[in-house]
Amino acid sequence: MKKMKKIGIVLMLILSAFGCSENEYDAPYGDFSSFTWIATQNTTTGDYVVALNQFIGLYDVSTNAVSHSWSIPEGTSSLSKEFSSDNSIYSDFIEATGPTSLDDQQINVLFNTPGIKEIALKNVFKDSVTESVKQADGTWLVDKIFTVNVYDDLKPVFQVLKGTEVILSVSETDMPTIEDIDSWKTVSLEAGDKLTYVDMTTSGEPDARTWTFKGGDKDKSSADSVDVLYNSLGDFVAGDITSSRKEPKPKGEVIKLIPLKIKVIPSTKPFVLNGGLKEDATEVISFKLTGEIGVLAASEKDNFTVNVANTTAGFNQNIAVQSVAINSEDATQIDITLAAPIYNSDVVTVAYTSGDIQSVDSRVLESFENKKVVMYFEGAMNIPGYTGYEQEWGGSGNQFKKANTEGYFAQHNKNNEGGPLYYWRDDAMSYQGNSSMKFETTASGIPAIARLQGAGFTTLSPVTAGTYIPSVWVYIENSTVMSSIQFSFNADSDATFNFDISATEKGKWVKLTLPEITLGGINSGRFDLNIENTGQDDAIVQKLWLDNFDLLIIEPR
Repeated sequence: MKKMKKIGIVLMLILSAFGCSENEYDAPYGDFSSFTWIATQNTTTGDYVVALNQFIGLYDVSTNAVSHSWSIPEGTSSLSKEFSSDNSIYSDFIEATGPTSLDDQQINVLFNTPGIKEIALKNVFKDSVTESVKQADGTWLVDKIFTVNVYDDLKPVFQVLKGTEVILSVSETDMPTIEDIDSWKTVSLEAGDKLTYVDMTTSGEPDARTWTFKGGDKDKSSADSVDVLYNSLGDFVAGDITSSRKEPKPKGEVIKLIPLKIKVIPSTKPFVLNGGLKEDATEVISFKLTGEIGVLAASEKDNFTVNVANTTAGFNQNIAVQSVAINSEDATQIDITLAAPIYNSDVVTVAYTSGDIQSVDSRVLESFENKKVVMYFEGAMNIPGYTGYEQEWGGSGNQFKKANTEGYFAQHNKNNEGGPLYYWRDDAMSYQGNSSMKFETTASGIPAIARLQGAGFTTLSPVTAGTYIPSVWVYIENSTVMSSIQFSFNADSDATFNFDISATEKGKWVKLTLPEITLGGINSGRFDLNIENTGQDDAIVQKLWLDNFDLLIIEPR
């Protein structure tokens, strides 16, 4: 029986296209036969990814092969040996177009169409080597397939809606330029109206998008669908959208203009509150209006009545307003400063008797009665980036077990990209900051338990004894039917927080809170996120994102 010869499968990252001569590679096994190859792209799976109109170089450095050939498929071309990765125009170096066979030792393959491509390398040996199959004539054949996933170009597609009316649709092939601005459509809005921007891009499998807006109430957004309010009178261009793709896919980014002109005119609608009232960390109470404020005299403070009640403390009084002002960064917002302190355990209401607060288009603010203020709560979990999952994996330990972040260990994640990866830091989604924690199951649903185990809490920051409101922000995908999630400190059985999400609105960030709880000091143990399948064992993909868990500190009066 012939003795099996060992081979080496060599994966090397070559930083330029192959341009060296064959004699620079010595046979690694002397007189023995071996099957060995080199690629310009490193991979742990055996498959390759590449962007459209990019190349991969392959070099067959097998020894003592009787015959050798490459086969490249339709939608690919081979590039000549004069080609270098420093060249920017690859078409000048095309030698042959697939499907075709090549007998070169080294090939540089250009990918001209998207999709899955298979490159075949066939070597015949007179001796047995690894991966070889014996043929009828007594020779040994290695038929190696290199699978390449060719990603199409990113081609932004989007719509702009005014209410339910689609006023602009931009397709993959539309390429608006600023030189064509005179031909762009113009939409007329009343001050305080909104437009809805919807990203519908699929080509190139983007991972994220960034909207940039002009003239609206926000400058940027990463959401797939976003409402933009237009409060300032004037003429504006809408902005642009950037579609992006990140590793392990081929990195890419494309910017496309939003070919729309916006004309904001005076409103015929009443000038009223636009949302609720809230307190900030400095005890300033603020609220937004349906348009920018043009006139706000200091004497208007006397037209506001602020009542503060606290049943526990036996307190119920009106507190004088010290000043009212237009917010320096948002001209639709009024800021109220009080003459005495308030506490987040208080119930605060604000009423207004119409005076002479006017919008920029001369509408007068209407009266309103006893609007409740959402009070400001500072969080006890004030560890920078920790429960916001802001810290990207730093390179040490297993990235998959660490859920692509630092400070956590995903106990039930697999340790490779094949997964399942129940937990994963996602910088394409966040309520606040640059990322959130994605929870995503396979098609079989939630396992018995999936745990994201937090770091030892003594190394982070202790929670002092006190009364708290547990809270977390959650974004639930529309097809998800989960009913509960749980956070816990394993050192304190009372510090277990079960959030019912069965009725939580989907497709948007929602703040969840639990009733007040009194805790002792916590300065040891772990902080864990536990998701079990009890009562939520549906065999479907379940997917949501979590951000900014906190224990909100209650201030007694």
